[in-house]
Amino acid sequence: MAGVGLAITLGLLAGSFNGCSWHREYVRRGVLLDSLASRTNRVETGQQTQATFLQELRADMLTDLEATRASTDQLQARIIDLDERIARIGRKLGVWYEADVSASATGSDTVSGTPQPADTTRTGIDPDQLYNTAYLDFTRGKYKIAIAGFGQFIQMFPNSEMADNAQYWKAECYYSLNELAKAEEEFRLVLTGYPDGNKVPAASYKLGLVYLTENRRQDAQRQLQEVVAKYPGTTEAKLAQDRLDALE
Repeated sequence: MAGVGLAITLGLLAGSFNGCSWHREYVRRGVLLDSLASRTNRVETGQQTQATFLQELRADMLTDLEATRASTDQLQARIIDLDERIARIGRKLGVWYEADVSASATGSDTVSGTPQPADTTRTGIDPDQLYNTAYLDFTRGKYKIAIAGFGQFIQMFPNSEMADNAQYWKAECYYSLNELAKAEEEFRLVLTGYPDGNKVPAASYKLGLVYLTENRRQDAQRQLQEVVAKYPGTTEAKLAQDRLDALE
């Protein structure tokens, strides 16, 4: 009987130890699961934080890109305008030279090589000076003053070869002031009032930018596609295609 009792006692002790072992294993695995769950939560939180950061970074980059593009577009337009004005001066110099040669051949009293002053109106206003003053106001950010100056130029010299340029820069002033409805109207005047002018591609392209700024995506796409189709090979066509690619 003593042996039986001892066996029972040893069995109970063994069961007790086994139970403790199982409990410890259960606790260990529970701790492990908690640890894994905690790590998973930290990873998910980190991923969400990174995703948010990337979205914000992308938005900032797009904003900076749009600002850079806007500055580039405006700078490109100014360069084109300067080229046109230089060409205009060159044509005038050519006219003066031909006039001097012709006058010399007929025995007229002229001073060879001396250019004649620019034509002025009855009020004595020099059109070049008026245009250049308005343009300088534009480059200095004095948009409202520039609008008045370009408007006066157009009114006084409607047949000038720079009238379409004045109309275009007047529209640019409104665009810079974020007066988009007025900018659209003025850019359209370039297209309708000076259909053969050299500012038509630029005005057509800027209409697309007006629509983009107003979130008129479909109108913007149609307008930019029209620029690409109508004015291939121009700077405006390339810029329009870049905008279209960015919209896709």
